[in-house]
Amino acid sequence: MRNLIRIAVVLCLTTLLCSCASVSVVDTWRNPSLSGNRLHKVLVVSFARKEGSRAVYEDTLVSELHKHGVEAVASYTILSQATLPDWHALDRAVRSTGSNGVLTVQTIKVEKQTTVQPGAVATPYPGYWYPPAFPDWDFPGYYRSMALYGPTYVSTYDVATMQVNLFDLSSDRLVWAGTMQTMAPENVTKVGKDLAHKVVKSLKKEGLI
Repeated sequence: MRNLIRIAVVLCLTTLLCSCASVSVVDTWRNPSLSGNRLHKVLVVSFARKEGSRAVYEDTLVSELHKHGVEAVASYTILSQATLPDWHALDRAVRSTGSNGVLTVQTIKVEKQTTVQPGAVATPYPGYWYPPAFPDWDFPGYYRSMALYGPTYVSTYDVATMQVNLFDLSSDRLVWAGTMQTMAPENVTKVGKDLAHKVVKSLKKEGLI
């Protein structure tokens, strides 16, 4: 019974952690040679292949920046997906907004990971519980053999690594960078909100906004 309780607790905690923390911060970096002033207007650019994902990431970052008094513009509102890869078009858009910073977000890799939760077996289990298994099986026998039996759980999921960069347009240099990971890359809305919260929190802490 204790084995079953331990397994249940582990599974519940794992589910809770996965559902609450969709994005984790791997590391962040601050350019020590650039002090400068706080950024008051930022162009947010998501290099996502899907137009919908791009809009979600940009909108959530823009919204979070607005909460902290920073004027922000989503690049998709002035640049289509088709023109985004063109550097000259992007550069013109950046200058036209009057932004003094560019915040970029991009998924750089997605990897498959597997976790195995071992099962718990009190006594050898033949694979079935009806009479041919144990001719004299009664309820106590069933309980001792089956109630403490637990199958092995194998979970396979995607882990996406995302890179977020902040460039200072007065020098065109990288002023801040952050690496994030998520185990739910398909849940773009939740990932976008969590990512925006953690990024802006770090920028605030560093005195960049």
